[in-house]
Amino acid sequence: MTQANHANKKLQKFIGKRNEWFTAYDVVQGEPNSILRQIHGMLLTEMSYRVAIQEHREQNANGISSPPIMGFLLDSGYFSSQILAIRKLLDKGTDVLSLRRVLDDIQKNKKLIPREIFVSFDGTPYDIVPFELSTPGLQPMDSPFSMQMKCRMRHERFDGLSRVSPDKRTSKDLIHDSIFERLEAWLEEGGVENLRKISNKYVAHAADARSRADVVGNLLAFDEIEAAQRAIIRVTQAIFDIILSSDTYSPVVPMVPSGYFGNVWDGNSMVVSTTRMQARWDSLEEIRNEWSKGIEEELIA
Repeated sequence: MTQANHANKKLQKFIGKRNEWFTAYDVVQGEPNSILRQIHGMLLTEMSYRVAIQEHREQNANGISSPPIMGFLLDSGYFSSQILAIRKLLDKGTDVLSLRRVLDDIQKNKKLIPREIFVSFDGTPYDIVPFELSTPGLQPMDSPFSMQMKCRMRHERFDGLSRVSPDKRTSKDLIHDSIFERLEAWLEEGGVENLRKISNKYVAHAADARSRADVVGNLLAFDEIEAAQRAIIRVTQAIFDIILSSDTYSPVVPMVPSGYFGNVWDGNSMVVSTTRMQARWDSLEEIRNEWSKGIEEELIA
């Protein structure tokens, strides 16, 4: 096999794997278990609970009480749903659509992503050449200038991913193992492993005392759920936006349907609470969309 044929075969194998990874993410229309749909479902449930429980407490503060069991049932459902959502996203099964499965598969197949393929898999030129605009102004995405800028950006990004300085670049550079170690560290720092253990020991199974010995606590707080969500979202975006060059941007939080919050009964009349609840949602959304900032800089630091 000639060198050109070998390179082309490797490129086609990468494109096939990349399509497989993005299919798991959210390429297939109507796939209910895609990673993105799982993340959006997790956030929609979590944020809706936050908005609803705050509204519930405000109504109680105004003299509108409800049975204590309501709070217990809401809390129980909230934490169980979040633990299950996190557990599914970290499922290592070979027949599931999960973030963990994609991360492990990319690391296993990192030899399919040398610098040359990372830069040029979609027709982007590999070689950086001087280029001057003949017509100043905004350039089309497929213009020679735009393609050259994309080439430069990808080389610079891969310098960080491969831990190779610009003066020592080669077409065969690979993503450095420390990048995957950092992604693993993000998940560990987010406490997702302990949440998985809590799921196994308390939610999915009733583990005995000996089996529960390595679990840190059995009662969760909002900040623990948030930390796990943040870790999952940052790893997801690092994989698909940076390592796999999605070249797209989407906000972290899904858009809610019009009229999602509805009206609330205050004991005497219907009170339009949409504005108040929407404001709480917007505040939570702003915090979560901040999670996307600084990912690349932290990943390749």
